[in-house]
Amino acid sequence: MSNQPEADDSGQLPPPEGSRAGHAVIAIAVIVVGVIALALFSPASPIIDSPAVPQNVASPPQNAVTLTPPIPSFYDIAIPPPAAPGTLVKSEPVTGSPAGVASTRFIYHSTDNNNKDQVVSGLFVKPTTAPPAGGFPLITLTHGTTGTNQHCGISQTPFLPNSPSYYTYQAQILPLVEQGYAVVATDYQGMGAPGNPSYLVGQIEGRNALDAVRTVHTWQKDVNPNKTVIWGHSQGGQSSAFAAEIASEYAPELPIQGAVVLAPGLLPSLPLAVQGLLAGTQPSGQTGFVMEIAASWSRIYPDQMSPADILTPAGVAKLPVVDSVCGNQVFDAFQDGPMSTYVKDPVPAIFYTLATENTPGSKRIQMPIIMAQGMKDTTIIPQLTLAFDKQLCQMGNTVDFHIYPNDTHPGVVVASRDTVQSWIKDRFNGNPAPTNCTNQ
Repeated sequence: MSNQPEADDSGQLPPPEGSRAGHAVIAIAVIVVGVIALALFSPASPIIDSPAVPQNVASPPQNAVTLTPPIPSFYDIAIPPPAAPGTLVKSEPVTGSPAGVASTRFIYHSTDNNNKDQVVSGLFVKPTTAPPAGGFPLITLTHGTTGTNQHCGISQTPFLPNSPSYYTYQAQILPLVEQGYAVVATDYQGMGAPGNPSYLVGQIEGRNALDAVRTVHTWQKDVNPNKTVIWGHSQGGQSSAFAAEIASEYAPELPIQGAVVLAPGLLPSLPLAVQGLLAGTQPSGQTGFVMEIAASWSRIYPDQMSPADILTPAGVAKLPVVDSVCGNQVFDAFQDGPMSTYVKDPVPAIFYTLATENTPGSKRIQMPIIMAQGMKDTTIIPQLTLAFDKQLCQMGNTVDFHIYPNDTHPGVVVASRDTVQSWIKDRFNGNPAPTNCTNQ
C-alpha cells in the first residue's frame, strides 16, 4: 500500500506531513471555505467531538451506545471548605489496572472562571516500576468529549469497555505511561465531583488541568516537579491550548515544558454551522452537541444566558436527558426530529459571544506547542486548525505543526504518536523546541 497522499476532489495533493510550506497561503484561502463547510457540514457526526475509537483498540459493535454507569460512592462527598487550588481532598486506588500500572482517582480543589473554589475529580496513573532519578516526568492530560454530567468523568470506570473513560485510558493514557511518564487527567468540573458542568469552557478546563498538576506535586513524591507537559485531543485540544495560554498567569510556579494540541475543538464558527444545520429537515447528530453546550453554558454563565435563549420549548423540556446520559447516548437521544425541533432559529447572538470567549489564541502562549491535524477529519474541520496555526505563528508562538493527509479525527492520535512522543522527550531533555512557522 502506497504511503503517498491521495489527491482531493480537485485533483490537488495535500501538503505532506510535517510541511509548513504553503500553510499560510492555504489558511488564508480556506478559512472562508471552512466556514462554509461548517454551515453545510454533514449532520451525521458531532462538529467538535465524539467519543473517539482509536485504531489500536477494539471498536464497540456498530450502533452500540456508550454506557452510563452509576456514580461510585467515592464522589458522594460533602463540599469541603475552600482551600488553595491543588489541595487534595481524598483519593483511592482504582482496581483493575493493567500489570505494571497503578491508577488512583482523587478529588482536589480548583477554581472556576469567577475565581470561586470548586472541587474537581481526576485520575492519576503511573508505572509501578521504580521512578527515574528526579521522579517520573508528568503529563497533564485533558480528555475529549465524554458527556457533561456527573456520570461522565473518566476517573470513574476507566476499565469498563464502552464506558465514557475506556478509550481515553486505553488509547491516550496507557501509551504515555508505557513511555515511563506519570499521567494526571482531570475529569473537568462537574464530571465526577459535584459541581456545574464546564463543557468547552476553556478557562475552567485549563484551570482544572493546571490545578491537577499542583495536586500531584504535593501528593505524589515520586513525580518530577520540574518536568511537565500538557496533552489534549479534540475537546482536550481546546483545553490543553487554554491551559498553556493561562499557565504563566494562573500557575506561574509550575515549570511546564510544552503543550500537545491534537485536532483541537475550535469554536469561532460553531454558531454559523448550527445556523446552517437548522435548515435541514432530517435528524442531526449535532443536536445533542448543542444540548450539551446549553446545559453547561447556562449554568456557567447564568447572568448571560438561559437554556431558553438557545433552545425551543421542546429543547428545554428534554434538557434533563443531557444530565442523565453520557457519550453517544446524548447524540442518540435527539435523533427523533430535525435540529429545529430543539434549537432556536436564528441562533442567538449570545451563542456567538460565548463561542468566541471560549476559543484559545487571544494572547501569546509562553511555551512551545506541537499541533497535529488529520485532513480526513470529519469531526474537526481541518481548515480551522490550519487557520489557528497561522494565528499562533503570527503572534510569535513556537509551533511545530504536523498535517496527516490520510488520517481521521481519532486516527490522528495514533498517527502522530511517535512524533509527539519524540517531541515530549526532547522537551524533558531540555532540547530547543522546533518550529515550522515561516515567519520566525
